[in-house]
Amino acid sequence: MGRQRGVGDGAALTLDKLGVPKDREGRERYVREMFDSISHRYDLLNRLLSFGQDVLWRKAAAALACGDGVERVLDVATGTGDLALEVARRLGSRGRVVGVDFALGMMRVGLAKIEREGMAARVRMVGGNGLALPFGDGAFDAATTAFAARNVADLPGFFRELRRVVRPGGRVVCLELSHPSPALWRWLYELYFYHAVPRIGRLFIGRSGPYEYLPGSLTDFPDPVRLASVMAAAGLSRVRYRLELGGIAAIHVGEVPQPADG
Repeated sequence: MGRQRGVGDGAALTLDKLGVPKDREGRERYVREMFDSISHRYDLLNRLLSFGQDVLWRKAAAALACGDGVERVLDVATGTGDLALEVARRLGSRGRVVGVDFALGMMRVGLAKIEREGMAARVRMVGGNGLALPFGDGAFDAATTAFAARNVADLPGFFRELRRVVRPGGRVVCLELSHPSPALWRWLYELYFYHAVPRIGRLFIGRSGPYEYLPGSLTDFPDPVRLASVMAAAGLSRVRYRLELGGIAAIHVGEVPQPADG
């Protein structure tokens, strides 16, 4: 599910070459410890590195998740809670959002934001793993996830779990970084993403490791067409996607089939 790497993309930045463990337990430990170590700077660097576009992408993802009849939403790998809060704002007083993550340091930052916004009655956080969610079948009207799919050890299993906890007819919405397709735009983007981003990360957190992992996790990640196929194979129907900013990010939407859908 990879792609051929080009001149501008820093081909050395793959998870294998960065020493990320291949086994599920090792990779999850690596990811959890890495995100907890940068939790205090995570939001700031998101805004800086994306030039504020990540805020707009989350708004778009929340809008796609919050259709008619949606009141209960699960945000998986919620991190510092930005998407969970955006969904809660869009749902209004009728809605309830649960954010789940295994990086407790990230969630502590999120809990502080929830309290500051006075959203504690509408947004709560729960410790848990996206590959074994602590919720019953069909417990939610929709599930969202942002910038998390690249980090999971079992991508098909991840989408099977999201499908499982959403009721028939509900949606699964995935916001993720992607691979721009126009050649010049891709070259410029990869020059920035694979070379400048690690250096900027080092300036803010004193080391480049986590911000080498960031582009490294995208190098062999499926392009939008293949990611849609993974979601369909996990049992989601009517899978479609929209590209953001020339393909730098993609928002995929899949639906949990109704019984009549087969």
